[in-house]
Amino acid sequence: MTDEVPIASPLPESEFPDERAMVERVQAGDVKAFGPLVDRHLPAIRAFIALKAPYSHLVDELAHEAFVWAFHHIGDFQPGTSLRAWLRAIANNLLRAEFQRMAREQKNLSRYQQARLVELQKQAPHLENADEAEALQGCWQRLPETMRRLLEMKYGQGASTADMASSFERSLEWVRITLFRVRGQLRECVERKLGRDASC
Repeated sequence: MTDEVPIASPLPESEFPDERAMVERVQAGDVKAFGPLVDRHLPAIRAFIALKAPYSHLVDELAHEAFVWAFHHIGDFQPGTSLRAWLRAIANNLLRAEFQRMAREQKNLSRYQQARLVELQKQAPHLENADEAEALQGCWQRLPETMRRLLEMKYGQGASTADMASSFERSLEWVRITLFRVRGQLRECVERKLGRDASC
């Protein structure tokens, strides 16, 4: 199975007269028979995902996941019905799950930002929330992706130090030190921005 096939104009399903037999072979345990089915439908599924995915890098990833899921659940498919429609439904479900995951991440980020604003208010209660939010957002965007993920796991998901160490394949000490440093960097960045804004 490959996810490097470029998006192309898919052939109509009417040109696949032997598809039912191929599906039945896969259902009977012939793993190799699944490859031609992937070759036939991958361009169409990638095109379907590309029309809906918010980021281009998701196209190959979700297309791959769709065919992996289809392979493992091929017994649920009814030969003689539209395999392409079934694959599109799988891809659509994966897209929906991805949208939900992204929404959760955004919610976690918002929670972290609100918690940080509360902390900033305690330190400098005379500053306006809008200024604090803008400063925090700017500083957050400047953090490396790894550091943002680490903070999201800690404050958005409530992950333990051990869980974070496992996720990043690092030591517990690395997680503790990195969290300490990135919190300091974020605090200093926000305070610099607020100080600059306050002087204007």
